[in-house]
Amino acid sequence: MSKEKKNSIEIAGQPTKVIAKRLTFFDIQKVAPILATDSIDFSNYWHYAFSNWLDCEPVVDILTLSPKDGGKLAALLPEPHEVAGWLVFQ
Repeated sequence: MSKEKKNSIEIAGQPTKVIAKRLTFFDIQKVAPILATDSIDFSNYWHYAFSNWLDCEPVVDILTLSPKDGGKLAALLPEPHEVAGWLVFQ
């Protein structure tokens, strides 16, 4: 993600302005411990990403998001497999 992305989407039936942070090398490195597990449970990744890489106005309670609304926010961010690929240095 090279630039901040500003979006207007509907969350819980309310228009919401969402800014997706321009991710840096260090942002990606910070999630390495979350992705370095044998689990396919990506809830910790999404919780971290929503909390640290998105700015929502009005504020969104990410713990009560419906699957549909969570998907809208997730679409603004890189998928866990994409981030994992950035962590692999060959």
